[in-house]
Amino acid sequence: MKYFNKNLFKHIYFTKRNMSSFKLFLWENSMFVNCLIPTGETELKMVVTLPSPFNKLHRINLCRSPEDTIRIFIDRLALKLSQTQRKVSDSEKLKKNCVEIKVNGIKVPYTSKCYEIFEEIKENITLEIKDHTYKVIVNAPIINEFKLGIPPYQGLMIYPYAFDQGYNVSVMDTQYLWYRIDSKKEIEVGNSMTYIPTAEDVNCRLKLVCSPFNDEGQSGPTAEIISSTVVENTIKIYPFEKRLKTKPYNSIRVVSYNILAGEYTKTKEAKNEMYPYCPEEILASSYRHPLVMRELKAYNGDIICLQEVDKLFFHRELCPILKQFKDMTGLYIKKNCRRNEGLACFYSPNKFNLLEQFEISLNDPTTIELYCGPIIKEIMVNKKWKKGLEKRTVFQVLALELISDKKNIFLVCNTHLISDPEGDFIRLFQALIELIIINKIKQNIIKDYLGSKVSVIFCGDFNSTPESGVYDLATNLLLPEEHRTVKILNDLKNNLDFKMDSAYDTDVLYSNYTETFFGLLDYIYFTNEHLELIQVLSMPSHDDVIQYGGIPSILFPSDHLALIADFKIK
Repeated sequence: MKYFNKNLFKHIYFTKRNMSSFKLFLWENSMFVNCLIPTGETELKMVVTLPSPFNKLHRINLCRSPEDTIRIFIDRLALKLSQTQRKVSDSEKLKKNCVEIKVNGIKVPYTSKCYEIFEEIKENITLEIKDHTYKVIVNAPIINEFKLGIPPYQGLMIYPYAFDQGYNVSVMDTQYLWYRIDSKKEIEVGNSMTYIPTAEDVNCRLKLVCSPFNDEGQSGPTAEIISSTVVENTIKIYPFEKRLKTKPYNSIRVVSYNILAGEYTKTKEAKNEMYPYCPEEILASSYRHPLVMRELKAYNGDIICLQEVDKLFFHRELCPILKQFKDMTGLYIKKNCRRNEGLACFYSPNKFNLLEQFEISLNDPTTIELYCGPIIKEIMVNKKWKKGLEKRTVFQVLALELISDKKNIFLVCNTHLISDPEGDFIRLFQALIELIIINKIKQNIIKDYLGSKVSVIFCGDFNSTPESGVYDLATNLLLPEEHRTVKILNDLKNNLDFKMDSAYDTDVLYSNYTETFFGLLDYIYFTNEHLELIQVLSMPSHDDVIQYGGIPSILFPSDHLALIADFKIK
């Protein structure tokens, strides 16, 4: 185990989660205290981690309020500790008065608050349990748990995730070592956060050892995990690799991609009706997510707009991986419903400054009225059109300043309109509302940043084919014939002072393809006053798309295809 200093190894104890290969190597005689807001909570907590003095393989975890007194803290800790004692007589059981907190060797009064000791003093604190003395270490990084995709595939990136279950861990600063376990030998094969298994790794397991650091450079206990057996991958070249083109110098590459949320692949409907041609192991996120990562890395976008992004996938995987490889910053907005998916937009901070961001729920009448005005009151009493403002659709807008020419500001807009097959009129109305919002934000940006040249880039899954109305509205400010006399729609449309081009021509047959439906649903729209389209990446061949009946498949991670366009400033 060459990743440990031999002189220190005798002072390290590992704890292991049941039914998992994860191990955390806690330091002997050390108690870790982290003051933070745990994942999924809203209040500050004090999280305590230490090895039990009575059972070195047992880890004590305690979560308390910083407002607790030291007496309350000691009482709870003593109870936890006593539960790790092996069978002992009553006289040998741990008593509360055998547990003390000291600062500089002086016992802390029971009436002191925990935050006064662990947050304000921080140093020279010890915990004494009978004849055991623990050094208290405050806010050191603790990897409470992390995971690897199951199984890992040859040629597809494998990486740790679920660091958010730990405390104060900087994913970017943590040190990583990968080992191939071959006939009980361990051979070092990598030293970055990600690793791409090779042919030599097939039928072997991989071990990942993480030495965590926090943002201040403070180290914490090492953790490790062992993967399942690496699976051979028969795909040598993926279709997206045939699409790749060199990004022109001084250009701006925009990617729009519905990556298919994991929760939509796990239902009976998904497996039996929507994607019956796709094997369950290929439909699983453990296969699709690394393939999405490989695609996004290869496209080399400066702006990436994603739809159907699982919340955990965004925080645990997309953000750290795109940060590591592309130094990209990501922003996320979850759908305003029980679904745990939403929109994500990434941009390169080397190319853009984020001026403002807007997260808008279309079913929030108060917010919509700020952009659309009092006409919203008319809409809300109209049985037909108010349906567009009852859906839980969200809308994301970023105002990005081009660093190389700060007069150029981009409004990057990201949407995913409803997928109801009978909802063309709702999608039309939602798109119109979103265009009004863009128009208002554009006007405000021009006022706030005098002399600026504002360009709109509007990406997303519009769930609308070119003939369904949204396309003509976006590109020509035209309403479908059956709605051209509707006063509400015309009153809204007449406020628009821009129209857009589509990066991809409408002769593209589809961006979504399954056994039961195909069509062009995804678009990259842009205003051409200050932007010029250089090129788009061609769509994959039809033969590749239908090779396994439809997408997703072993070749494609989503039921949608990515759109990629290169622009330059005029």
